[in-house]
Amino acid sequence: MYTGTEATSPLVSVIMPAYNMAAFIEEAIASVQSQSISDWELIVIDDCSRDSTREIVGAMAQKDPRIRFLCNEENMGVAKTRNRGMELFRGKYVAFLDSDDYWMPNMLEEMVRRAEETGADIVYCSYKLVDEQGKKVCNDFLVPPETTFEESIVRSVITCSTVLVTAELARENRFPTDMYHEDIAMWFRILREGGVARGVAQVLAAYRQRSDSRSAGKLVSARRRWTIYRHHLKLPVAKCLMTMVQYGFYGVMKYKKVTGAGGVCRDV
Repeated sequence: MYTGTEATSPLVSVIMPAYNMAAFIEEAIASVQSQSISDWELIVIDDCSRDSTREIVGAMAQKDPRIRFLCNEENMGVAKTRNRGMELFRGKYVAFLDSDDYWMPNMLEEMVRRAEETGADIVYCSYKLVDEQGKKVCNDFLVPPETTFEESIVRSVITCSTVLVTAELARENRFPTDMYHEDIAMWFRILREGGVARGVAQVLAAYRQRSDSRSAGKLVSARRRWTIYRHHLKLPVAKCLMTMVQYGFYGVMKYKKVTGAGGVCRDV
């Protein structure tokens, strides 16, 4: 059992960047506290929020010693804030949870089980997409049992709030800080370098589609994808074009709206 002492290494370290998330962060943290395994630490790093995020997290941290709460001295952005958390973790595994998303109670248990069974560097899971009120807006995104670099660049199945990585991988990698979709760019790079990724079919997380999300319309998302393919991965132009066509096809299939649901499904 994790006691909250510096000498104890938890099984899982959860890294959560936060910026103006007063409306959602209590639910996100509570979903970690509700996990079926208790051997975790939660590193919450506030990135100079201007709302009541700090007060909410501070109050929750006072009551739960497993929550480590830090505040950036200046606004750093989500990638640098996540990277700061990756300098501080103590667990055998590292998971990431965005402060507006949340997990099912068996998330960490199932993810760790899959990691132990397969020896994978990265474990990812299926997830549901919800709006700001928690209402389901798209069909659940069900992931395959494994993915490779070539498969992932045309059909992304790994997102930050649905991933668990080994401590070794977390120590050796950092999110790029010069682009949108910095998390996707990192997963691509790791897979291209030989990282092994395995999936959990169960829906274990909820990804929230907010109206003010960084993820924008499909054209903007396509341009950002092109930047990753061409400038980060340095793929040839012909390869980029072919990959973009395939990516577009899978994007249409992925974001089918639930019958009768409001809201618009956006790329992640």
